[in-house]
Amino acid sequence: MDQFDFRYLTTVVFTSIFSVFGIYHLLSFVVLKHRLLLYYFILILGLTLHWSLYFFLNGAFGGEFAVLADKASLTTAMITTSGLLLFTKSYLNITADNHPLLSKIYKVTLQIVVGLPVLHIANHLTVQIGWLNDFLVLMAAFMAMYAILLNIFSGIRLFRSHELNRYYLYSYTPILMAALLYIGTWFAKRYYDFDVNPILLTTSILVTFQLILFSLIIGFKYKAIEEQHMQMQVNANKRLEAEVAKQTADLQMAKKALEDQNEELEKINQLKNKLFSLLSHDVRAPLNNVVTIIELIQQDIEDSELKPITENLKNEISDKVSMVNDLLKWSYQQLDGVGMDKEECDLNKVLESIKDEFSRMAQDKNITIEMEVSQPTLVIDPTMLQVVLRNLTSNAIKFSDNGQKVVLWSQKQGEHIELGVEDFGMGMEKDWYQRLQNDKRPEIRKGTKGEKGTGFGLVIAKDFVEMNGGQLICESEMGKGTNFILRFPANSDNTTSQTKTSNSPVHSL
Repeated sequence: MDQFDFRYLTTVVFTSIFSVFGIYHLLSFVVLKHRLLLYYFILILGLTLHWSLYFFLNGAFGGEFAVLADKASLTTAMITTSGLLLFTKSYLNITADNHPLLSKIYKVTLQIVVGLPVLHIANHLTVQIGWLNDFLVLMAAFMAMYAILLNIFSGIRLFRSHELNRYYLYSYTPILMAALLYIGTWFAKRYYDFDVNPILLTTSILVTFQLILFSLIIGFKYKAIEEQHMQMQVNANKRLEAEVAKQTADLQMAKKALEDQNEELEKINQLKNKLFSLLSHDVRAPLNNVVTIIELIQQDIEDSELKPITENLKNEISDKVSMVNDLLKWSYQQLDGVGMDKEECDLNKVLESIKDEFSRMAQDKNITIEMEVSQPTLVIDPTMLQVVLRNLTSNAIKFSDNGQKVVLWSQKQGEHIELGVEDFGMGMEKDWYQRLQNDKRPEIRKGTKGEKGTGFGLVIAKDFVEMNGGQLICESEMGKGTNFILRFPANSDNTTSQTKTSNSPVHSL
């Protein structure tokens, strides 16, 4: 077999071997997504391209391709060198955090290795300076050897950092020998003419052996990574179990504390119910009896001097009865587990009963109670509705002057059903109602004849309206009156409706 045939055969064989290695590790990278495999593929790609250049260098495809292949050898050599640098840096875990100086050296070296082919190609395409081309070729050979020595130094420097680093250093002998043979032969060939086939064959065998060793240490690397991840998972599970146990113990303690608090609250709630029961039976009833007795006495008193005294006494006691009633209404939803019982209410009947109930109070101040009902029904808890309307009507009469009127009304307004109580008396300040909106007890004011209130009435009304899904709205202006609106959504339960006329009390303020 002559020289040409032998060199061609070795090129085909080893290029094929390198290609198989490259394809295998490229597929491994696609599956595993680990950068170490990508860098190893770059290393093998450079070797494959560099070895395959002989197909063109021997002139079989013409002189132009031979020249182009000779120019491309620097680029393929630097691809191999950069892949080797990246592979070593990743395998030895050299980063800016754990090895800042070594990481910076690798970064600068990679920049030079990548920059040499760029300058070489730029020189060939533009100025074509001969001495610059020779200088770049020598620099490429120097950087290839420097990269190998740098990797050996890194392996020695990090020999004790990790057990796998030892395997890397032990496996590095073939590529060191191959580099020394290849680069030494390349320099010698520039000045002497001799048969390089045995040396190239030896170099190819050493490189192939090196690829096998690198593939083995990559396998060891992945095995170590897997064991490390397993240990991390075991440690994480242990920490999680400890945290769950701690949280469980804390929850059990919190549950016990909550049970104790609930038991204490139940005792307090029972005591509260007893107190309200006491108010209901032992306080309200005697006060009502006193009011009745005073009214009987007033009927028999003709002395004009005693008349105002008994009237004031009656008002004072009536105020106290009103306060007790307000407190009892406030507890309506808490005593004995009472809940809402909604039903369709006839607003004509409800408002008529409110009008009758307050007719005597209105007559004392010569006040007329009028009704304007255009929405006849509303689904609501009737007891709560009565409580709200009593409070609003009582306030309307209390803060109206002699000869004025109070209007009880209802209407369908768009998507809502509204009803309310309107007066044309003292009115109220907006900040007064804002205190009510902020769940604070409003300031207590006296009526037009000095009537006193408890301040609880509107708070109760607001809560009861909201508990039924509605909204309590106040439209007021000082000296012109107040209109309280109970607004509820006109849902499927509230279907009967008629639109209120334009002269309704809603629009009269």
